[in-house]
Amino acid sequence: MKKRPIKILLIQSRICVGGPAIHTELLSLYLPKDKYRIILIGGALQEGELSTMDQIRQKGVDIRIVEEMKRDVNLIGDLKAVYKVYRIIKKEKPDIVDTHTSKAGAIGRIAAVLAGVPVVLYTFHGHAFKKYFSKLKTVFFIFVEKFLAFFTTKIITISPLQYEDLTNKYHIAPKNKFIILRYGIILEMYFELVKSKALKSTLGIPEDHILIGIVGRLVPIKNQSMILRVMKILIDRGLNIHLCIVGDGEEREKLEKLSAGLNVNDRVHFVGWVLDMEKIYAGIDILALTSHNEGTPFTVIEAMAASVPVVATNVGGVADLLLDNRNGLLCKPDDEFDMAEKIIKLLHDNNFTDKLCRNAKTFVKENYTHKHLIRDMDQLYTELFSEIIN
Repeated sequence: MKKRPIKILLIQSRICVGGPAIHTELLSLYLPKDKYRIILIGGALQEGELSTMDQIRQKGVDIRIVEEMKRDVNLIGDLKAVYKVYRIIKKEKPDIVDTHTSKAGAIGRIAAVLAGVPVVLYTFHGHAFKKYFSKLKTVFFIFVEKFLAFFTTKIITISPLQYEDLTNKYHIAPKNKFIILRYGIILEMYFELVKSKALKSTLGIPEDHILIGIVGRLVPIKNQSMILRVMKILIDRGLNIHLCIVGDGEEREKLEKLSAGLNVNDRVHFVGWVLDMEKIYAGIDILALTSHNEGTPFTVIEAMAASVPVVATNVGGVADLLLDNRNGLLCKPDDEFDMAEKIIKLLHDNNFTDKLCRNAKTFVKENYTHKHLIRDMDQLYTELFSEIIN
């Protein structure tokens, strides 16, 4: 008798440009079709986010949208979202509900438990326990995560540092509930990327000027104001340097005003969201990351694969990617002078920078390809499903 497919319900807050959405997209597309039946549930986008839903649907992924599942806390909306997800679960009868990001993780797990799903998973793509909310709200969210952990079969962390944070610092659940599974990304196009002057030409930047790139939602936690202060320092030191800001969000107007106030606006280029990221990595000379908190940032992995040197704040799981002075440079959080010095170091020592880039490409090739992700998740799903049927 032919074995029936394993039915997986993936629940992801927003199907948009960003790491968690790419993660669930890859699972939907690349897990063996003869072995799995995948349904992807997503919530409403925030202002400034770019949807990738149509592109994923065109690839044959079964997507359901629950509009009430929004990032902001709204008791009535959240209860409606739980009910709608519960109805989908009761109708589809999945073997495994695999939830991603905090809002979808809460709503999805509550609905799955109420519906009697045998295996419930949650992936911490990052956590909101630092620099996101007030102390009181943070304590509340930690309590919620501890409560939900009781009903979660396995909790997946995406880096060793995140695992240490969640188990030893915040004590979310016993260690035996956790498993570390690294991200995976389709990186082949970045490994073979050829550098190009096209981006500089499009932005009106002289070919011999340096172009720094920063990629992500324009929101407070990403702290893009820091890179503008870095630009001020570098320009005042006489460097011919420009900044390309890729992304959009609620902070854009504030950042534009800050750029003008620092008198660096003629060197700062806001390009909005870009789906063809190869053009960005082919055109920038350095990638910067200035966040107050991060999980495992996809943009850093992509830049490493594309041989773009990376300078990043040492927060969250960033240090699991960047080994300081070996495959990238780490700087102190919110310290623009430290980051400026690290950028100058890259610009003044080509041999050192080339060595970083070679090491970075090797590192992500060995640890972060999508084949690693699919292999690891296939193994986890198979083991958990076998426990159900045996």
